[in-house]
Amino acid sequence: MSLKIDEFLPYRLVKLANKVSAAFSEVYFEQAGLTVPQWRVIAHLAQQKQCSAKQLCDLAEIDKSTMSRAVKQLTDKQLIELCADPNDKRAKLLSLTKDGDVLYAKLSPKALEWEQGLLVELSDDEKHMLRHVMDKIEQQVDKQ
Repeated sequence: MSLKIDEFLPYRLVKLANKVSAAFSEVYFEQAGLTVPQWRVIAHLAQQKQCSAKQLCDLAEIDKSTMSRAVKQLTDKQLIELCADPNDKRAKLLSLTKDGDVLYAKLSPKALEWEQGLLVELSDDEKHMLRHVMDKIEQQVDKQ
């Protein structure tokens, strides 16, 4: 049995993820001039409220140098701010500014609308099954 790259699940997942990410990035780039890493930082901070850059790297699956650039750019745009960590004075915590909150509130409905358009051909059962299968694959990868 030989490997057929177009049928190889890891390849197909990466290819699909890249296509989806590129297509969706047009939403937040056109609306706010954000890059993929910047959007991920904003979206995670909206949920976490406050966390370190290291935690964001782990949550958003972004390497340290990319995270550092995104944090600097978002700080320059006054969409996020840094404050001292009360548990570790040497560390900094990141959070959204008021402008960052407003931007997220503007973009998140557009993100959900885009997702609905992506999944429009799937039934509710298929959407549930897709998420279930994705969770199972992720759990299996985490075990390895």
